[in-house]
Amino acid sequence: MIRSAFLSFAVATAFSPAIAFAQTPAPTTPPPAPTVEVPTFANPTCPIMGKKVSMPLFVDSELGRFYVCCKPCYKKILADVQKAHQTAYPVVTDAKNTTCPISGEAIGELAVEVTLQGSRFKVCCQGCVAAARMHSQVTLAKVTRSGLVDVGNSTCPVTGKPVAANAFVLVDTDIVHLAEPKAADDIKKDPAGMLQKARTIAQAQPAKPKHEHTQPTGKDAPEKAGK
Repeated sequence: MIRSAFLSFAVATAFSPAIAFAQTPAPTTPPPAPTVEVPTFANPTCPIMGKKVSMPLFVDSELGRFYVCCKPCYKKILADVQKAHQTAYPVVTDAKNTTCPISGEAIGELAVEVTLQGSRFKVCCQGCVAAARMHSQVTLAKVTRSGLVDVGNSTCPVTGKPVAANAFVLVDTDIVHLAEPKAADDIKKDPAGMLQKARTIAQAQPAKPKHEHTQPTGKDAPEKAGK
């Protein structure tokens, strides 16, 4: 009888739901897929016609990107960029950045102010002005959003071609440069894999030379301290 009771206990224990549950690995929740975004800083209405803009239609200038309602407006904008900027971006906001969006260095005494699409910010020196304007959309992303990391790849992870100015995508907080804007669609298919590929490309690139500050001149010279 004792033996029978022992066997009954052993069988019951073997099939106990509590013990069986303890022996089963707890299910794991997969990490969320990275978010993919192409930020825009668009003017809502065409500075020439006053109509609602069409997002695929834009023209780039020294004051950034202007979205328009139709292609004939391109030429009119470039004929008077300052006027177009005042109309498209009537309010200018100070970004008050403390780090240069081009060199990554701290803003110091050689800083120069730059205005793009209604955002006024500083670069560390005169030598960074041209790059800030050429890569206006990447620059604006850096000065208007904190915590972004520029992967710095010079070759597109999608096409294998050299990257183009203002062709980029955000994978979470990482800036991945592209050869053409439509390559962003391929990034969305495998964001984690493409981000890693872009990082691998960047790591294999020659090291960038140390940034040398350039004295500000002309219209890009900063105001006197205290103003």
